[in-house]
Amino acid sequence: MTLKIGLLGLGTVGSGVYEIINQKKGCYFSNTEEDIMISKVLVKDALKSRTLKIPPEILVTDFQEILNDEEIQIIICVMGGMEPEYTYMLQAMEKGKHVITANKAVVSEHMDVLFKTSKKNNVNFLFEASVGGGIPIITTLQQVLKINQITEIKGILNGTTNYILTKMSQEGLEFEDTLKKAQQLGFAEADPSADIDGFDVSRKLSILSSLAFGYHIKENTIYKRGIREVTKLDMDYIDQMGYVLKYLAHAILKDGTYYQTVEPIILSKNHMISNVNEEFNLISITGNIIGELQFYGKGAGKNATANAVVGDLLYIINNHFVPQEILLNHPLQNGNISTFNGRYYFRMDVKKQEEFEKILNLISNYSNQNKIEYSNKKLFIITETLRANDANTLAKKLQSHNIHLFYARIDS
Repeated sequence: MTLKIGLLGLGTVGSGVYEIINQKKGCYFSNTEEDIMISKVLVKDALKSRTLKIPPEILVTDFQEILNDEEIQIIICVMGGMEPEYTYMLQAMEKGKHVITANKAVVSEHMDVLFKTSKKNNVNFLFEASVGGGIPIITTLQQVLKINQITEIKGILNGTTNYILTKMSQEGLEFEDTLKKAQQLGFAEADPSADIDGFDVSRKLSILSSLAFGYHIKENTIYKRGIREVTKLDMDYIDQMGYVLKYLAHAILKDGTYYQTVEPIILSKNHMISNVNEEFNLISITGNIIGELQFYGKGAGKNATANAVVGDLLYIINNHFVPQEILLNHPLQNGNISTFNGRYYFRMDVKKQEEFEKILNLISNYSNQNKIEYSNKKLFIITETLRANDANTLAKKLQSHNIHLFYARIDS
């Protein structure tokens, strides 16, 4: 009997999935006696010229052709965007079909409904590829949770921003130049907002922390601050301090309250995360019994993400289509960023004497023991230990006076 699969989307990830399964690029599909194939592929334009060699007769433009095909048991969703993919996932599960996706936006926003729908219809809903690319973090997290209470998640969850900060640090490039280079190499989209403003990271942190803490934490409740304002000057100053700037996600569970942040963080050069460069990710999870575990690998890309998608397919096959159950029923409180604190690095552009005095007066309301340097109309300040909320309030007050700045917390 042939196991038939429907594939939604034939972009970068979709083509990678097709190659592994139908072109038998993966070892399992080359060696197995089972007949497993993608029998229909949903695309916007069936007549479009493609470099991928694919039989034109399996291309469809109407999702109903896949949904109503009783021979298709599993649907892989790699279109991207919120709609119509979210609706297609629900309809597929209502039809009794297992669903696999790489769509972090849909999973982070609607995971509670998706889990309930999969349970009601006795099907699997799997999403390993939505976080960490080729790093099997979702599967590992679920295994660890069978014994441990996860108390902390921390790491680099976005390859694009890590590539940008790495190149700025190692090659002395400005932000805009490095961003253009990342776009040329395909690491960054034409519109890089999701990456450099933190939405991609907060969606991934939403998924990981929701699973780890047993409560649906929506992406829009997570504090996030991007890296648009960082300059070569900042990277040079931080390097002279003996530190490295990284873009981190961090979630903590403590006494029934969760705390989360996505922001630039200054780390010692000896820190493990400081040595994760270019498009690579590192994810750290801490359990109350196992302690800290770290997972390293490529966080994005065609092959890494397609590998994770197909891994979910093999999970379904090897577990004989028996669905797993994920519960998000722990009553937790949102502590936002109130548990985070540290010294802060501020770099401000100062053009006039009045601005200099205004800045020092504002900062003195929050921090008195400051390290201060002034050079070429740039003011550098390292504060004493501040609560994250206070540091953000200070930054907003400075910005309200039209003072251009960049700031980051120094991890102790």
